[in-house]
Amino acid sequence: MRTDSFAFALAATLLGVPALAAPEASPEPLRASSPVSFRTGGDVRLRQESFDDIPIRSASPAVTRGGRNDYFRIRGRLFAGADFGERVSFDARVADEVRARNAGQKSYEWPDELVFDQLKLSLRGLFDGRADLVLGRQDLSLGSGRLFAEGTAKDGSRTQFFDGALLRLRLDETRTLDLFGFYGACENDLAFGHEHRDLTGLSGGFTDMDEASAGFFYEDRSDAALGWGLYYAWLLDTSWKRPDGSRAPREDVHTFGARLLPRFSDAWSAEFEGAWQASGNDGYDRRAGFAFGGLRRGGLFGTDPEGGFYASANALWLSGDDPDTPRREDFNVLYGRYPWISELLLYGFDGDGVGTWRNLVQTWGEVGGSFGENGAHRAKVSAGPVWAPEADGAGGGRFRGWLETFFWSFPVAKGRFGDLAGHLFLEVFEPGGYYVSGKTAFFFRWQLNWSF
Repeated sequence: MRTDSFAFALAATLLGVPALAAPEASPEPLRASSPVSFRTGGDVRLRQESFDDIPIRSASPAVTRGGRNDYFRIRGRLFAGADFGERVSFDARVADEVRARNAGQKSYEWPDELVFDQLKLSLRGLFDGRADLVLGRQDLSLGSGRLFAEGTAKDGSRTQFFDGALLRLRLDETRTLDLFGFYGACENDLAFGHEHRDLTGLSGGFTDMDEASAGFFYEDRSDAALGWGLYYAWLLDTSWKRPDGSRAPREDVHTFGARLLPRFSDAWSAEFEGAWQASGNDGYDRRAGFAFGGLRRGGLFGTDPEGGFYASANALWLSGDDPDTPRREDFNVLYGRYPWISELLLYGFDGDGVGTWRNLVQTWGEVGGSFGENGAHRAKVSAGPVWAPEADGAGGGRFRGWLETFFWSFPVAKGRFGDLAGHLFLEVFEPGGYYVSGKTAFFFRWQLNWSF
């Protein structure tokens, strides 16, 4: 299903929604209230990543990607924007990332893939100031960002854009409604170079799978002690080519979710999110679930509860597929196929598909916060066990292992030529009986980012 007209029809439908919601409004025509102003800038990101012995659920191989990998990623981006008064703007951005490997797969050659990863028109203050509309290629994160933040999962860390329309309605000062419609092609038509990567597939190689989605996110923070939200997302995955050459059927996935954000005091708060999804296409009959819960204590060591040190206890569940039932019970994380759970464990799911978080229960404690001038330094450490609801690993057990994480971001320099910042990130994983491999795994990254 490669119907670009679908995306335009979907966007047109969304544009019609606010007119139904507010028929009494007579908005002013959009026109520039001041001369056109221009913006330019960019960033260069240098990172080295190294990992080894990350276990995978198969018996052979027992670890992913040949074991040891060590490589540099160098990504450069340039952007330009134009503001037509206060209510209209246009933004464009181009990006390129190359990699040089010390160990693992081959290095890349420039220009690996020069990508236009932002091309958007923003209209603000529509419908008597109650709505903003963004059309085109854009970065976004909806709700908690767990299920809706990465629109190009298979191009690695280069881009995360969505193509389509996002309409934000401000129902009042504390309630918002986001309406969206997006269409993701398997290949980027605005890319140049000798590589053209699959962006959306659920397995390795070029799968020829397109995605389309539509839905809403509603948030209500009218009660200072209890924020909450609801969302619905429809996701279409078209028929796609499996690694063995056969074709998987298309699937329409319907996901319903809710969030609660209670605040017990200035220091104590919590978050709960849950989602249920179903599909009933030929070849699929999915019933799956996702849940997260966390309790947070801010203001540790006498710091500001909003910006100082904190401690939290967290739990996460993503359903797995029960092999004894004809249904599919593994959760589809929609646009959440990025390392929001763990960089290390993301590679451990290579056997399930790119970023295919599923069949996972994780609990962890975390301590972190910001410090230094204006809170410029941020650090956190976490640790906890990980399980698999379904014992479908070659090891036969349900215990995936124990994961520890350390992260520290810091400023390096500020000056007339831009800002330089960096971070250090380390994860260590002790595998359990779910896997065959018993070797301690690690993932390490250092990064410098120059923004100008």
